[in-house]
Amino acid sequence: MRTALRKQKHSHSLLDAVRARIAEHLYHAYRDPDSLLGNLDRWTQQRITDENLEKAALVLSANDPGEACYRDLIREIDIEAETGIYLVSEDATPEHLKRVIDESGVSGELHRNMRMIAPVVFADETARSEDDLDLVKITIQASHDRAHLDATVSEIIMSFLMDDADSVHDMTDVMRALMYTFHEDAVRHRCNLPVLLGDAEKHDLRTMVTELTERSGNYDDRASEIRRKADTLHRSP
Repeated sequence: MRTALRKQKHSHSLLDAVRARIAEHLYHAYRDPDSLLGNLDRWTQQRITDENLEKAALVLSANDPGEACYRDLIREIDIEAETGIYLVSEDATPEHLKRVIDESGVSGELHRNMRMIAPVVFADETARSEDDLDLVKITIQASHDRAHLDATVSEIIMSFLMDDADSVHDMTDVMRALMYTFHEDAVRHRCNLPVLLGDAEKHDLRTMVTELTERSGNYDDRASEIRRKADTLHRSP
């Protein structure tokens, strides 16, 4: 009985510590001048905070918290990379975008081809944009910023679980390299742009990404689970 109580107390203490670190991280993230998150209304910011805090609770209550957190990281970095590939450039400010440009399959030049890419990949946003593709750019930035925020929160959770922040950074660097390369290759094929990878590289890449996404489970189901958990807080706009 005492052992069970000690474990429960430790679990609550860990969750409190994780939530405090997440809240601090989000506080600064909402004030980042390079992100659109600071432009969101207070209710939306609070909703994002609620979802990430409840995600932490779900992870720590899982039978295998490390595996649950790893699955979240796969999902979030995959979603981040879908639009992050258009923000990668030599002049990019965020550190994670600087690191992926060193990968052979990440050119950092897709932003220069948006006139060709936008009508294919962002057809609705292109149709409603001005000549400068303003809505396309906002959509890309907003999607990336939210997914990246979610991923950095999962990195924080994983750092508590592994007690080794450097190993977590190394792990997420590898995951980003795979996902950014995969999504850039897919867009280049879809939009008839020159490809950067050979057949053998593409085969290996697709095999590894498929293994990761299968391991992560259904993306929509996990996102819905987190939203339902946040809904229990009964916050009103």
